[in-house]
Amino acid sequence: MSLSPGDAESIGGYTLVDRLGSGGMGVVYLGHSDSGRRVAVKVVHAQYAQDEEFRTRFRQEVAAVRRVSGAFTAPVVDADPDAERPWMATVYVPGRTLSDIVAKDGPLRGREVRTLALGLVEALRDIHRVGVVHRDLKPSNVLMAEDGPRVIDFGISHAVDNEALTVTGRLIGTPPFMSPEQFAAPRDVTAASDIFSLGSLLVYAATGNRPFDGSSPYLTGYQVMYEAPALDGVAEPLRSIAERCLDKDPAARPDLAELQRMFRTLPDSAAPVVPGVADSAETSPPVSLTLPVPDRRRGRRILVGLAAAVAVTGLSIAAVNMGAHETNTSQSPTDPAPAPAAAVTLPPKHVLWDYQIGGAYAPPTGVRVVSRDHEDAPAPGVYNICNLNAFQAQEHAEGDWDSDLLLRDADKDVVYDKDWGEAVLDIRTDAKRQRIAAKLNTWIDECAAKGYKAVEPDNYDTFTRFPKYLTADQAKALMKLLSAHAHEKGLAIAQKGTAELLSDRAAVGLDFAVVEECGEWDECGEFAEAFANNVFVVEYTAKGKSKACSGWSSELSIVRRDQDAVPKGASGYLRQTC
Repeated sequence: MSLSPGDAESIGGYTLVDRLGSGGMGVVYLGHSDSGRRVAVKVVHAQYAQDEEFRTRFRQEVAAVRRVSGAFTAPVVDADPDAERPWMATVYVPGRTLSDIVAKDGPLRGREVRTLALGLVEALRDIHRVGVVHRDLKPSNVLMAEDGPRVIDFGISHAVDNEALTVTGRLIGTPPFMSPEQFAAPRDVTAASDIFSLGSLLVYAATGNRPFDGSSPYLTGYQVMYEAPALDGVAEPLRSIAERCLDKDPAARPDLAELQRMFRTLPDSAAPVVPGVADSAETSPPVSLTLPVPDRRRGRRILVGLAAAVAVTGLSIAAVNMGAHETNTSQSPTDPAPAPAAAVTLPPKHVLWDYQIGGAYAPPTGVRVVSRDHEDAPAPGVYNICNLNAFQAQEHAEGDWDSDLLLRDADKDVVYDKDWGEAVLDIRTDAKRQRIAAKLNTWIDECAAKGYKAVEPDNYDTFTRFPKYLTADQAKALMKLLSAHAHEKGLAIAQKGTAELLSDRAAVGLDFAVVEECGEWDECGEFAEAFANNVFVVEYTAKGKSKACSGWSSELSIVRRDQDAVPKGASGYLRQTC
């Protein structure tokens, strides 16, 4: 993954040559010293550099990694936790994460599981012998190198003789791989907590499924604390070993020496039957929902009635060779993409993002880009995209438009997108497009005044659902008016889906893409190529998320949301990342 605009060329005397990955708290780069030694350089996001609690946590991480030195960890070689942008350099380990391998290649088998298990035992031995508890052992924090696994990211580890840090009001960890005591008494965890996480991790590695898999972090935590693990498909003797690791009582779990003896007995060939496709190991997937998506797009529904929820954050930043796709980002010489106005700022690529057009709420930790409805205020401290319904009237808002700007059928009745109860706007003549654009441009002006950095005109694809009345050329003509005005106001503008018009993106003046369900419909590659990976994907199904994450998690910004993108705490809320 190449460096992004705005990335530093060097830090701490190390030349940065590539991005290896990005997480909630920072970015990991591939760098090298003057002598050519390759290192993974973890640099804290600017917004966290001024947070003293986070600086303390980062110093703790550096200290923990310095104390740990072994064949199955990545030693620190240099660090400056007091720099303006705190950073740490570790030995570069070429390899993919366990989560990436299972998601793309399927579960491990026989000897692979045994090698992984024995390597992790040795890594935990090295970690625990210096008095450190990792606390976030999970598939994305395990690199699969040619000579064995490496445990990385000590971002939430702590020394057992020091007071554990926690973010006020939050639990720290990744719910499917946390121990019961991390939920019940996070300041009192011991090395036995990592044994519990190891059990969950090995079940995932061997089956592609998590033993605790609730429809929300709260429910997953309840399962971890009170319910038996789901071990379907785990073959013996690994099943019995996992059951002991996943005992709710820390004192009943085996120690590392006993685990090492048991793991040596794992067979070379074990092929448990695994139904379905392995999902991402990073977030708890939801209960299966059957939701109609007849037009590969969605409307906006504002739901209220917020409920309390457990806020859970992860601090994982994997120093990994992601194996990026070869993507053609060149433009046709006959159709060059015009550079946006000088004042326009494009969103950062391949970052955590959130889709909040159904109602605003505080962005989850690490999110750097947020899309919100134009009536809501932008989120502080992140890149904000302003969503507006550009080709249809909002539900029950027909009265906001002049009557003749609503599309009508032969009987003079208003034409509705019945799936969302939205009246379709009449964009068939230049005069009407000018009037529609004039109203929409007032919303764009409001977006700019509020501090948004970009706009996202929704329902660009309305013409595909009403071909009896509308054409692609009419849609493009209106979008040109909107993009010109957005650029005048210093705002970037997104193409919302509509793969049919990707070839016209440059002529229309579109800068990046917001795409619904490109994983579900196998369109992510088309958008990635058209917009040089500056693509923000929202999926609504487990299948769509799995496909998007499997193919594009190293290049595109991907989130799964509930169908109505309701605020956190509202009924039906769902948010997952790769």
